[in-house]
Amino acid sequence: MHNHVFPNSIKFIEGYPALMIFRKYLVIADLHIGYEISERARGVYVPLQKDRYIKRIKELKNITGAEELIIAGDVKHSIMMPSTEEINELISVFQEISKLFRITIVQGNHDAYIDKILHNYAIFAGSEGIVLKKGKIKVAIAHGHAKPSDECLRSDILILAHLHFYIKFEISKYPVWLVGKRGKQTLILMPPFNDLLSGYYVEDTSVKVPFTDFMLQDLKVITLDGYDLGVLKNLRNIIEEESD
Repeated sequence: MHNHVFPNSIKFIEGYPALMIFRKYLVIADLHIGYEISERARGVYVPLQKDRYIKRIKELKNITGAEELIIAGDVKHSIMMPSTEEINELISVFQEISKLFRITIVQGNHDAYIDKILHNYAIFAGSEGIVLKKGKIKVAIAHGHAKPSDECLRSDILILAHLHFYIKFEISKYPVWLVGKRGKQTLILMPPFNDLLSGYYVEDTSVKVPFTDFMLQDLKVITLDGYDLGVLKNLRNIIEEESD
């Protein structure tokens, strides 16, 4: 399982796209609340996910006992000001989960006006990210669409989201973590909390991770259930051999 790979400051929550930092902060990313509404406007029926979001976040509260929830960007789906229906969905979700946690939103590229919509339910950090500290350990969290602060980029652990990585299996796709270490720094790329979203298949992608010195192909692929599939470049070779 994946928790043995990382220092005690980080714990992955098996079965969920979520992690704990310093046994206090619960971190998720990419909810994209309102995605279903935008799909319906295009003629694609997707059931509303509000109740599912709330249920899963309540489960995480019960599992972890976390005091604070940090959302690493893209709380909402509309890039600019959302529709009234999407605003109502946002408020409905946050009315419930704000009863469970103190909430910090690190703003992503879809989060314009989110501070105006949810000002009663959360505090807000900019796209440059935040740094959590305990003793000498620094853990940075940013969405990943914009350059994190220099302090974030120098942190012991850098957590980014934004790209929505999946692995293909037959006709299905599964969200995955991508993790790696370079020198003294550990990089963690988070899977999306909303698994209906489009994204990138790790098997088809080989690029430098934006704003860092990490190459995607050098990162380990880890499933939500905790299975370490190995370094991406090796996994890609295995997949190519099996398809020949």
